[in-house]
Amino acid sequence: MQTKEILQFVQDHDTFLITYYAKKHDEIITRRGTWTKPNTDTKGKYQVMNGNDVFFYWDLNAKPNKNGNQWRQATNPTRCEVA
Repeated sequence: MQTKEILQFVQDHDTFLITYYAKKHDEIITRRGTWTKPNTDTKGKYQVMNGNDVFFYWDLNAKPNKNGNQWRQATNPTRCEVA
């Protein structure tokens, strides 16, 4: 999928599966997420950082950090689909 297609997809669907290479895990991973933080109007973000497409999304399966944060970043995602 192209960047514009992925951005439109995540904005149009309540939940989605997003696939990307994660440096932390040194592998391609798929995560279940949402563009908007649950029970709020806080939306994810899209940016170009160092020439990479970066999507900030709410990871529905992530363990919250000490502040309750479950925002994650997907760099150069390769696929998005309905969860």
